[in-house]
Amino acid sequence: MKYRPEIDGLRSVAVLPVILFHAGLGVFSGGYVGVDIFFVISGYLITTIILGQIAGGGFSLLDFYARRSRRILPALFLVMACTIPPAFLLMLPSQFKDFSQSVAAVSIFSSNILFWLESGYFAAAAELKPLLHTWSLAVEEQYYVLFPLLLLGLWRLGARPALMVLGAIFATSLIASQFLATRTPGANFFLLPSRAWELLAGSLCAIWIMRRGRSGNTAASTLGLGLIVASIFLYDANTPFPSLYALAPVGGAALIILFADGHTPVGRLLSMRALVFIGMISYSAYLWHQPLFAFARLAHAHKPPMALMMGLAAGSIGLAFLSWKYVEQPARHYPWPIRRVLGATVAGSVLIASVGLGLSYSGAQGAYFTASLPPQNRPLLGRITQMAEMDHFATDNSGPCRFFVADYAGAVDARVEECFARHGPALAILGDSHALDAWKAMEVASDTRFLLGLPQQECRPHIAGTDCATTGLPRFLERHAGQIGSAVYVQAGFWLLTDKDGQRQDRRLFTDNGDLDPRLYDAAIDRTFAVLKEWNAIVPVTWFGPMIEPHVSSEAMLSIACDRAPDLLELRPAHQEIFEQLEDRLAAQAADNGIGYIRALPVLNFYIGRDLYDCDHLYWSDGDHWSPDGEAHFGARMAPAIDATMPPIREEARHAP
Repeated sequence: MKYRPEIDGLRSVAVLPVILFHAGLGVFSGGYVGVDIFFVISGYLITTIILGQIAGGGFSLLDFYARRSRRILPALFLVMACTIPPAFLLMLPSQFKDFSQSVAAVSIFSSNILFWLESGYFAAAAELKPLLHTWSLAVEEQYYVLFPLLLLGLWRLGARPALMVLGAIFATSLIASQFLATRTPGANFFLLPSRAWELLAGSLCAIWIMRRGRSGNTAASTLGLGLIVASIFLYDANTPFPSLYALAPVGGAALIILFADGHTPVGRLLSMRALVFIGMISYSAYLWHQPLFAFARLAHAHKPPMALMMGLAAGSIGLAFLSWKYVEQPARHYPWPIRRVLGATVAGSVLIASVGLGLSYSGAQGAYFTASLPPQNRPLLGRITQMAEMDHFATDNSGPCRFFVADYAGAVDARVEECFARHGPALAILGDSHALDAWKAMEVASDTRFLLGLPQQECRPHIAGTDCATTGLPRFLERHAGQIGSAVYVQAGFWLLTDKDGQRQDRRLFTDNGDLDPRLYDAAIDRTFAVLKEWNAIVPVTWFGPMIEPHVSSEAMLSIACDRAPDLLELRPAHQEIFEQLEDRLAAQAADNGIGYIRALPVLNFYIGRDLYDCDHLYWSDGDHWSPDGEAHFGARMAPAIDATMPPIREEARHAP
């Protein structure tokens, strides 16, 4: 296969935005699309290799897999080995257990499946997982196992039938990614079926070039680079991905592969020595950057300074050069026999998997971490570990008419009607995961006999496509409009805020070490009220205002002796002030829209020195969700205000059993 320097240049366009995105540089809000560009390049290269060897009559599956092992495993195993000591020293026991399991999963290229199973609203912060980025390697390796077998079988039928089948798989995978983007975003992001079309895009480019040749086209290659650049700077964490949105970076990479050469401006740009050099070491750079960033974040109670993250980004390039020169290159070019390479692959994978599983089940790291704590904080560590392992969406209904609704399709309709007949209208709690906190708190503290839980993990009406606005919940409310006396809406407040530059944020808005200067997110507030007005036309809706979340990390809590915490912990002034501004805005807009509103700040009366933790209790399971102790603690404060939204109970229901 003829060397194309612009492909290495394209690799640099892929890896640099990924690194800067993971470093937290906000302007690269869509830098994650670099992974999709890598997928296209990988699909193109392996298909070119396979078809070239088929045409020459010399394709061997064993040789193909041996070459992939030489290319991928030595540098990967080096990085994994280097992550174990700092993980042992810096991680909480629950974090280290997850990390150890990821070591085992990476060694057999199933880490994407593990991270999918671990994903979810309450999952440990992604940026604290040193090996999270290996999910993309697992996707590629799974493709490498399946695709050569598929292509060999199809190619015997002829190029045209092969193209038709591959095109059908491409379309099916693309449609699946669009369909699953807002329904099962974790599976959609991590698993091969939703990503296969991106790799197939590169494969189809290889087949096109093999059959029709390659010619430079300035307009097409410029458009391709423009699509990539636009997605890097315009997409963000709220962009459903992968989905049809991924057509921009994937299509851009395909256009460059097809139409960029030395005669086009884009081809000449990507062939510049600096970009080609970074592209050549891009695999190692990709491997090193995430562990460096994760350990920096683990070592800091709050977000590390951007200067440090930029230094680590540069450091990942330096380490990449060393591992490329002294590990990747020797491993790829040393004349080992195929059987020895495959044998070493199996032996190395088994060894690494055994180490990962051994660390996961060993109590050595937990004992080390516990011994490093002040004695009075050791019970606190136990509570933190328990919260990390808890299934937050597991609910224990406290009565036949106090239950959580997981399926809006009609399975509980008869139960709702029966409870209405016995007790009168229901009090319903709906919203996102903070509504789940409120529902559990009401279960503990409220005497309401008919209590419906309707929260969803990512119910965000201000983001188009979220489940609570587009699927079964509105239809459920319509079916039971006469049986719900009050619907109380609760959601996390940080989704209604931006940073000082107007950029949409999540809970990380309050974990930054820099100056806290958030602003009201007017568009999100307006869109949320638009949805609540629609629901209010069906059932009476009251918004229980956003609570102040402490966003104090477990590491920070453990670093302070629990008996001194009330004297040392405090919120930054802007944290309290922005929630007061948000509450004023929501209360006024609720009145204008005919929606009830309960001011959460005076009701919950949160004081961090009293309401975060003490030596006997942990009131929060993470930075912004309550623990079971917290549900009882805050439920006693909120239950009277929420119960008061209900209409008077009819006399016959008052005496129902």
